[in-house]
Amino acid sequence: MERSVAVCNGVDWVGVRHPDLKVFDDLFPTHNGTTYNAYLVRGSEKTALIDTVKAPFRDEFLSKVGEHLPPEKVDIVVVNHTEPDHSGAVAALIERNPDIVVYCTKAAENFLRQLLNRPFNSHVVSEGEEVDLGGKTLRFILAPYLHWPDTMFTYLVEEKVLFPCDAFGAHYCPNRLFDDEIADFSYDFYFYFDCIMRPFKDKIRDAVAKVEKLEIDMVCPSHGPIRRRGGRDVIATYRRWAAPPPQADRPKALMAVLSSHGNTREMSEVIAEELERQGVDVQTFAISGMRDDDYRNALEEADVLIIGTPTIQRDAPPHVWHALALISSVTPKAKLAAVFGSYGWSGEAVKMVEDRLRGLKYKLAAESISFRFAPTEENLQTCRRFAEQVASTVLCEE
Repeated sequence: MERSVAVCNGVDWVGVRHPDLKVFDDLFPTHNGTTYNAYLVRGSEKTALIDTVKAPFRDEFLSKVGEHLPPEKVDIVVVNHTEPDHSGAVAALIERNPDIVVYCTKAAENFLRQLLNRPFNSHVVSEGEEVDLGGKTLRFILAPYLHWPDTMFTYLVEEKVLFPCDAFGAHYCPNRLFDDEIADFSYDFYFYFDCIMRPFKDKIRDAVAKVEKLEIDMVCPSHGPIRRRGGRDVIATYRRWAAPPPQADRPKALMAVLSSHGNTREMSEVIAEELERQGVDVQTFAISGMRDDDYRNALEEADVLIIGTPTIQRDAPPHVWHALALISSVTPKAKLAAVFGSYGWSGEAVKMVEDRLRGLKYKLAAESISFRFAPTEENLQTCRRFAEQVASTVLCEE
């Protein structure tokens, strides 16, 4: 069994490796496995654990802690985030030491009560609060929605070490622990950001603004290598990736269209022409052939999302549902939308898409329109009025 690894004065890595993990949380492929990082911080008076590990690995975790002191002698366990890959061994610590104190946010305390289903001693921290371990000071930085509402960072003042939980991490399991000992893993670093952090860009900007003020020699995330060489670089990278979209001279519409027989496309062309005439720039995507990343980037810059869909077998086509599913993977600039489409022998899709957008907290910029088979000239006039209403709503929101 692998042993703990010294990180810096009074700090040891007591996490575990999971190199054969193929899919994280049954959602995201992990091309190079992952690690569950936990850190033991030893002061002259108290000892604290910064996070734990996934429950199946708790014995290995406790064995590493035991290299330094009996696990029941740990005074504090800091839970930066309650997801089970971080909190999975908290119950084992409480069993060994019922007096251990869990330091966490208010949201984390609530989640832990439901995860553990047993009483425990907790201390809810506030922004900037500190705890003195005896020559080792832990400072707590609230970072909600990176990527759960319960998240916080912990900063070890004397050693200038940031423990940012999932932020600045990567699902990557090398043979060595530190970034200056291993090959480039920038792809895994970006993939992790893109899958997990990208939907919370505004929250990233808030958190980065807090930690950029700190002196940081090392960043110790909860997954992947410890940043002993490039700690400040990864913080700057997050700032760049999470930057707000550039300001445009005119509002932008993102129009995503699927047209099985050309009828919905004909409607979209009239709508786009009228939107442009009304002062709204239009970027149109053919849903069936679009690149997801291009569409997601456009979502982050668009002032309104317009979906054009046919009805196929009493439903919106799968490609349309995929385009809607991608919304939750980014931080859309605006939550304004509109829907149009055509149909043949049934016409349910437009209403279904409208309901889904409402469920995603979008406001409809115009009443949806849908026509049977090939649109008539009268139908196309309705498309123009639809575009006028969308443009009017968008311009009023500016």
